[in-house]
Amino acid sequence: MRAKTYRSTNGWTAPQSLSTFGIPVTNGKKTKYLGLEEFNFTEIYKKHKLAFIPAFSIERDAVIPIVKLFYSVPGATFHYATLENVRQIPQNPLIIQAIRDNQLADMVDFVENNAAFKQNYGILFNPAVDIWNNCFASNVIIADGVDTRFVVNVYYEKLYSIQPHNNVEWTNLKRVRSLYPDT
Repeated sequence: MRAKTYRSTNGWTAPQSLSTFGIPVTNGKKTKYLGLEEFNFTEIYKKHKLAFIPAFSIERDAVIPIVKLFYSVPGATFHYATLENVRQIPQNPLIIQAIRDNQLADMVDFVENNAAFKQNYGILFNPAVDIWNNCFASNVIIADGVDTRFVVNVYYEKLYSIQPHNNVEWTNLKRVRSLYPDT
């Protein structure tokens, strides 16, 4: 399966707002878009084999053996990572609270003190952190559009990060809520 995510030039360790999908962050004059997957390759997430993948914001019952992550830019689509044995985190407040308290206990400090995030968002940093904190406090995994949802939504067993390479045959894969079968 293939799943579309946000683009990154910093290895998915801090938000950059390089796309126009995600959660809008605005002050009325300037707007950036926060993708929760922009923290996917932080050491905290990788250590606990947690990630946010937009396609898992809708209910997914099965364990998916292979999920190839990709992003698109005008005229090109890039495969940049593969996850093995991906399963959605249950929408269960007790499970989500356990993840928040145990695996992600240091994540709030990491986000609030992330220099790259602060530099990328400038005047919108504090509103973006507030949005992220609201998501961190959420017990929602399955959500529509830009509804507030928890900051991770999948467990995986293995992550293979690769040098992004262009996959022209994937360019028609546009929707981030879709899981696309391999052909």
